[in-house]
Amino acid sequence: MGNHHAMSEERDDDAGSSAAGWRAVALLCAALLLSLTDRLIINLVVDPIRTDLGLTDFRVSLLQGAGFAVIFALAGLPAGRLADRVNRRNLIAGGLALWSAATIACGLAGDFWSFLAARVAVGLGEAALAPAAASLIVDCFSPRRRGLALGVFSLGATFGAGSALFIGGVVLGWIEGGWFAWAPGIATLAPWRQLLVLAGLPGFVLLPLLFLIREPVRRHSAGLIAISAVLGRLVADNGMVLRVCLVKGALGVGDYALIAWLPTLLQRSHGMTSLEAGGLVGLSLTASGVVASVAGGALSDRLAQRWGAPSRIALLLACYLLALAGAVATLLAQTGGQIALAFAVWALGSISGYVIGHVVMQESVPNEMRATTVALSLTVTALVGISLGPTLVPLVAERVFGGGAALQSAMGAISLGAALLALLVIWPPAMARLLALRARS
Repeated sequence: MGNHHAMSEERDDDAGSSAAGWRAVALLCAALLLSLTDRLIINLVVDPIRTDLGLTDFRVSLLQGAGFAVIFALAGLPAGRLADRVNRRNLIAGGLALWSAATIACGLAGDFWSFLAARVAVGLGEAALAPAAASLIVDCFSPRRRGLALGVFSLGATFGAGSALFIGGVVLGWIEGGWFAWAPGIATLAPWRQLLVLAGLPGFVLLPLLFLIREPVRRHSAGLIAISAVLGRLVADNGMVLRVCLVKGALGVGDYALIAWLPTLLQRSHGMTSLEAGGLVGLSLTASGVVASVAGGALSDRLAQRWGAPSRIALLLACYLLALAGAVATLLAQTGGQIALAFAVWALGSISGYVIGHVVMQESVPNEMRATTVALSLTVTALVGISLGPTLVPLVAERVFGGGAALQSAMGAISLGAALLALLVIWPPAMARLLALRARS
């Protein structure tokens, strides 16, 4: 965006610190938390699902990844285009209702195909959230506060992924201890089924609260722009926006390879219970994610205030180097604690890169295509990251490392390749920005 629009938005700071803007962030953060919880909760109960439904690791990986990701990706761009035209709050509410009901349906599935159909519905509902929410938040805040606002929103993903594993492990322990034996309709279900049914219920509690959000005025919007203009903006500035989208897809492979199989690895190879494995992975992810989301967004805001908004991209290099270090540490880890620490380092780099990349994309395109741009990045992440990450682990373990017991080697190798690819893709525009900053200093 041009300097004129940036200066205009700075002056137009009526919502930058308003209660309405932060209330919207809080509610959307809660929705994101529930979406990640419902998306990832099955990673905690892989072996019970596999046993009850008679599935292979490969089929379970399809439920974790491709079954969700394909429709999430296909629906993402239409949802983004729709969010650039319609009431974003209402679109998010509809998606929340759909994915919550579908999560409950996962717990009631009788075979692989009905489970797959329910996971497809989860992906369809969740596709509406992030593009509409990111666009709405940007319109609620001035450039001085967008990094922090989007960082706080991203805490929903961090806590959602963590709660799916930690709180999910706690609830699973309660279920196995008979705490819900009184509950009509679910008391006779297997523990993993009860867990999925219970995971879907909070969405219907949050649903009416979303209507407290006031749809903000779209800043500097002239209506929906043509696809050709969207494509032109994506490849401008050395393809910066497109490169950030591709990097998200690359890192997504590592993200979902690790998140999908770490709890299972800790249970199979290190003798942990579901609660212990979920708690350890959830703690690693949450601690790193909070630091990455808040500090990453705030640091990028400070850099933007001093050197201008385009300077944010330079921070991405540091983020991906951190992820690279986490991948190497995963390969070398010897104990469950070391594996969790390696994952924490990976998450610190990956999540901070996600937050800063989100702001870079939003500030590099006009208002009319902000939701579409976020949807494109989510589509790439889903098709490349969520589809491939979980499924590559059992395949690489079997084909490259000689057996299903080599989960750790497979996860380390996959995340290492993902981090190297991310650095390669983002290097040209990031280095160009660093050289420009050096020339100005």
